[in-house]
Amino acid sequence: MDPREELRTHLRPAVMVGAALMASLVLYLGIVEVLRRAAPGPFRGFAAASMTQALRLAGFGAAAAVILAILLLRPRLFRRRTGEDVPAAARRLQNASIIILVLGEAPAVFGLALFLVGGSGSDFYKFLFVSIVLTFINFPRLGAWEEWLKG
Repeated sequence: MDPREELRTHLRPAVMVGAALMASLVLYLGIVEVLRRAAPGPFRGFAAASMTQALRLAGFGAAAAVILAILLLRPRLFRRRTGEDVPAAARRLQNASIIILVLGEAPAVFGLALFLVGGSGSDFYKFLFVSIVLTFINFPRLGAWEEWLKG
């Protein structure tokens, strides 16, 4: 099989996962907006206010840990192995892309959880922005994959 076609074969599922993760980010945004508008007053969350600051700090710490994990894992996962044939390299590239994409969604999940617990919409939007940026940066692109295969 042509190496370019092999890459495309493995790129499609990674792109579909990335698109599904982007759709889930939009879904999270919809959930937050519906809850904010459905509440008679400002949405205050479902938990006691005394817990929210500790959870907020834990959420920001977890998001920072995810970003650090991506920065540390990305070079290792995307490192080209000597003697690796194109199908094996494409499979590994596909798996690495999906792992990094899923990790990039984690801050939005933390933000959604924090919103549901404490009702802070601004925190959710910060976490959502981080996830959108991580997804955009790490979204699988054919040109980048071809470049990786050559290098």
